[in-house]
Amino acid sequence: MKYMSTADPEKQRTRNLKHEGYKRLKDILIEQGLITFDQLQAAEEEKRRRPRLLGEILVDLKLVAPQALQETLSLVTGFPAINLKTLSIDKEPAFLLTAQIWRDHRAIAFSKTDSLISISMADPENILLVDSLKSHLFEVVGTPPNIQLYHGDPAQIENAIDALYHGHHSLAEPQDAIVEMVESILAHAIRKGASDLHFQPENQTVTIRYRLDGILRTLQVLHKSYWPQLCVRLKIMANLDIAESRRPQSGRFHRQIIGYEIDFRLSTHPTIFGENIVIRLLNTDKTLLTLDELGFTKEHIDYLKHASTSPQGLIILSGPTGSGKTTTLYALFSQMDYESRNIMTLEEPVEYQLPGIRQTEIREGAMIDFADGVRSILRQDPDVIFIGEIRDEETAKMALRSAMTGHLVIATLHANDSFGVTSRLIDLGLDPSLLAGNIICAVAQRLVRKCCTDCKANGCEICDQLGYKGRTLIAEILPFDDDLDALVSKNASRLDILKMAHTKNYQTLNDSALKKVADGITTKSEVKRILGSLHSSF
Repeated sequence: MKYMSTADPEKQRTRNLKHEGYKRLKDILIEQGLITFDQLQAAEEEKRRRPRLLGEILVDLKLVAPQALQETLSLVTGFPAINLKTLSIDKEPAFLLTAQIWRDHRAIAFSKTDSLISISMADPENILLVDSLKSHLFEVVGTPPNIQLYHGDPAQIENAIDALYHGHHSLAEPQDAIVEMVESILAHAIRKGASDLHFQPENQTVTIRYRLDGILRTLQVLHKSYWPQLCVRLKIMANLDIAESRRPQSGRFHRQIIGYEIDFRLSTHPTIFGENIVIRLLNTDKTLLTLDELGFTKEHIDYLKHASTSPQGLIILSGPTGSGKTTTLYALFSQMDYESRNIMTLEEPVEYQLPGIRQTEIREGAMIDFADGVRSILRQDPDVIFIGEIRDEETAKMALRSAMTGHLVIATLHANDSFGVTSRLIDLGLDPSLLAGNIICAVAQRLVRKCCTDCKANGCEICDQLGYKGRTLIAEILPFDDDLDALVSKNASRLDILKMAHTKNYQTLNDSALKKVADGITTKSEVKRILGSLHSSF
């Protein structure tokens, strides 16, 4: 419901006298000796070139002091003048509205009693602006607002808004407009199927982007004045410290939006323009994909299913962040026999809950890390252990020790391809002679965008004119046998292992990509974007 002003004869009289008031301002300024006739003509010429209030032009040209202008305007219009520099502004009425709304109306509330809100305004005679401001206030307080308008210096008003809204510690709970904005942004990202949301403050703007099929796209660009309250709202939702802006923070929240149950993982990071916020969106209602739906070949699927029945050993999945490693692991777990095997995981974070599997989340600053988690799991009589990421020597050694003592260990590792997995593990401190014979296979994968089936990569409404919609997987699997184990035990290089794999005709990432291009599933340019200089065939 909008605030609707009733018919007011005084308002109509003010409208009729606007031009007369303009004349009186000019006359009074000249009569009081504040400007000369020549100076007035210069100001009016500037007004014809850039239409603005005459008083503002006079101040900009430094022909009249701001306070003298406000006092003169008070005589002309009957609205009292106010000097914001001499006041301590009351934050409660100021934060009733967003900074952008105050800027749009060139006003700021500076005081509030039980029944009256005092507002400094650059042009309190502008009835349309005043009515609009009352409408906004009515939406917040729920009753027709009782306001007292004052003539204020536009520069003072702008400075007051900046001072109020640029200190996070002074912000109260954001109002409905900010809450609705956040809900709208989240809903839009979910409808698009985005995996992440980025809030990036710049010098004068805040850019909101979402990641879809691995590509960041701009959703909205806002004026910087929105960011303080928007940032606070997001922090409150994730239960973070709204007063802390100099150190990174991380949190989470769960919401049902447009019919979906969504987990949101939020992180903040300080930048020179303010806190950057990134949110990971995890749709807990989303159906897990099978290995076939992910894009693995039948040969790969058969091998992975066979490897996952092994009683002990290491299966390593490699690839950069966002390459779908966790999704592959969930697909692998979903077809494993969890009734006869005790499957336990250590994840950061737990993205999806799997029935019959004991899942543990490793959090930043928590009581246990991956290495401690493996030690604890070993006392839980496990058959299969999943380690979310091997990132240090201690975790690597615990993983190998678990594989050597009768457990199947499945883990992820950051390596460029499957041929560099053993080199990376050795770099982390594993003994080559112990690693040899205990690693079952190394898997490397990437995700590439699929050609839109409606337009075949030309661009249409279905794919937002991108030519791509959805993603598929390109992968390589390196099974370890006696020959490869012999190389590993000698601490062979990635190149030596790659040469051995070629003699055995193992399919590489490059081979997998060529097949997907030949089948019209993706394009050469997309594969080149993902693989870069790693392979040269594209």
